[in-house]
Amino acid sequence: MSRFYRARRWRIAAAAVLAVSVAAGTTVAVGTTAASTGARAAAAQKCGQDVVYTNQDPQHILPSLGAAIQARYGSWPYTVAASPWASFKGVKKPWKIGLIMFPIGSPWQQDLVNEAKKEFAQAKAKGLVTGSLVTYIQPSQSTATPEQQIAAIQNMVSQGVNGIMILPLAGSPLGPAVTAAGKAHVPVVVLDNVIPNSPYAINVWSENNSPAAAGVAGLVKSGNVLVVRGIAGNTVEQAFQNAAVADIAACPGLKVIGTVYGNWTNATAKSAVLSFLASHPGLTINAVIQNGIMMAGIVDAFQTAGDPVPPISDGGCQGGDLSWWLGHKATYKTVGVCFNGFQTAYSEFRILLRVLGGDGLKVNDVAILAPVVTNANISVYATPNEPLSWGGEPLGPLNAYCSESCLNGYFRTAGTPGGF
Repeated sequence: MSRFYRARRWRIAAAAVLAVSVAAGTTVAVGTTAASTGARAAAAQKCGQDVVYTNQDPQHILPSLGAAIQARYGSWPYTVAASPWASFKGVKKPWKIGLIMFPIGSPWQQDLVNEAKKEFAQAKAKGLVTGSLVTYIQPSQSTATPEQQIAAIQNMVSQGVNGIMILPLAGSPLGPAVTAAGKAHVPVVVLDNVIPNSPYAINVWSENNSPAAAGVAGLVKSGNVLVVRGIAGNTVEQAFQNAAVADIAACPGLKVIGTVYGNWTNATAKSAVLSFLASHPGLTINAVIQNGIMMAGIVDAFQTAGDPVPPISDGGCQGGDLSWWLGHKATYKTVGVCFNGFQTAYSEFRILLRVLGGDGLKVNDVAILAPVVTNANISVYATPNEPLSWGGEPLGPLNAYCSESCLNGYFRTAGTPGGF
């Protein structure tokens, strides 16, 4: 359930705060890229149950993936398409690889970059890649625009890069550039995000927020909800928000009393929530639904304001908030969904190598199921006794995002080229 955004200049101020009132029972708007046959009817979605979509699959590609993989697409809100890379013969090794990122504002992003460089070095040792990892990381949220990323894609293609991984600032504006790269036989793998308007984009995404939102809604069931959103204009951010609205609406006792933007950074989220609390003295907030890597900043805001910390959906959970949660589990309960930047880079680097090796990607939209964290298993993912501000990440094996066997089902040929 997303909408296309015009290719205009998005200037995202790090301290931007938008407060709006949203009715708890608001109908979820369905855009042209959403599964317009849509979200399950409100009567069918129970309080605490995650939203489920009827997948748009006009080419009937999902049945070819098998039942186990089809099950991963329950909350996938976009059209699923067969991949033009299915018949791609591949590129002669060694390959030149590029990495494009929007400004780094979280440990997840930094760890992704670090692991991508490590994976590249290991692939180079096996003769799979050449040179150095070509990187473009936008320097500042206040000046970052999709046009910069478009130029980076075009520059990398002109430099002879064979494949690109990208974390898009906003998805749809990049579509034409990704299509042009694809026509030049340069695959672009989208890092846990979606570029919905290019048939060549390889969208690899985990809906890692709506299970947490639904879980918290089911825990609380009634009362006031504050929503903390991510980066305005980012394609999957709107999908996260649409799913959260549906999950909240499934609990009639919940009322959304405000929405702020935290730009997927803890500092901005803290500032936004503090501003909201200051402008609503005495208002009880029973739950916070946030859509990624901002729980620590939100906890900090409530503590700074001297208010009780309500259950906060911990989609995109990070090390500091997990450690805080573990330390307070006797009196605090919430739901999270966790994977780290190392795991994301590990899996998505291998997807790119498989495509370049001609392994035949069946589908352009790769759905990933991330682990759900509750009070019952928090100790598996949390590092104890770290401060809320700690910049670590969730624990877990490197292949937990999607292992080699997990990836095999999306390709005609199993295994990463060169025994990597």
